[in-house]
Amino acid sequence: MAQPLPATTTYQRARAAASLSVEQAEYRIRQLCLHLEFFSSHPPEAMAPLSHGTTNLSYWVKTSRGEYVVRHYSPDVTGVCRQQELRCQHAAAVAGLSPAPLCLNNHQQVLISEFLADGTELQLTDQRLPDMAKQLVALHRLGVQTPVLDPASYLSELKQHHHHGWSAQAQQVYRAVQQVIAEFMAMPADIVLTHLDLHPGNLLWQQQRIWLLDFEYAQLADSSLDLASLIESFQLTESQSQQLLRAYHQLRPSSQSLNWPAKLAAARVIYLAFCWLWYLALEDGAQAARQQYQLLQQALERCKAL
Repeated sequence: MAQPLPATTTYQRARAAASLSVEQAEYRIRQLCLHLEFFSSHPPEAMAPLSHGTTNLSYWVKTSRGEYVVRHYSPDVTGVCRQQELRCQHAAAVAGLSPAPLCLNNHQQVLISEFLADGTELQLTDQRLPDMAKQLVALHRLGVQTPVLDPASYLSELKQHHHHGWSAQAQQVYRAVQQVIAEFMAMPADIVLTHLDLHPGNLLWQQQRIWLLDFEYAQLADSSLDLASLIESFQLTESQSQQLLRAYHQLRPSSQSLNWPAKLAAARVIYLAFCWLWYLALEDGAQAARQQYQLLQQALERCKAL
């Protein structure tokens, strides 16, 4: 759960997570494809790396039958239920929100999905904000059952995996986030199926539509966390944020509450705290963690001001 680094850096980090060179990564994917029953009658003819994900290898693969995305999960990633990811993506695909997942092989740690040709990374312009709100509402209306996210527990879990020193200042910020989470959990909840990782690398613009990718973290959680994810990941202005919220609430009036500004401010703190600790746990995530830490401090100040 984090904002993406530039594509080349992201892909280098994905290779590093699997301890593979460029050539070794491609060889690994090619060998996986050759051993998967899915490709038994139409082996790969061409392939190229994609830049989605910081801990997985993602490849475009072309065969005589079509084009596919092959994701090979890093063995270092734990605590993710791939069957849950598959169910969430399948439901989103049926609703026309996501490319369809075609094959999950847990033994080989591979997920194969449809490839959307001519897609580009989403630029969330003012004109596309209503479309983004519409797709988000459609996702939040899906009836997939998963465990409900406990922000406090997840924050604690992320903290346990960091590889760097823990300063007194970091502990102070961590405790401030814990307090915000306690206040957030006391507010009226709006539990829906959330994506929880809505950054530019996971949103595709293709054929005048927004498509959602990578459902690794999708689960039931408060709707405000997805809105916070979009606002922070795309660094939306106050005007753009309000435009997004208005469009969302018009389509889902039941999501509004009297203390919505405070709730969204808290959700932004929680999302940024997740990003900060997520990057801090990566071997080469220190720079990105510092960026998230600075944004988190700003978000905490906004919370205090309300």
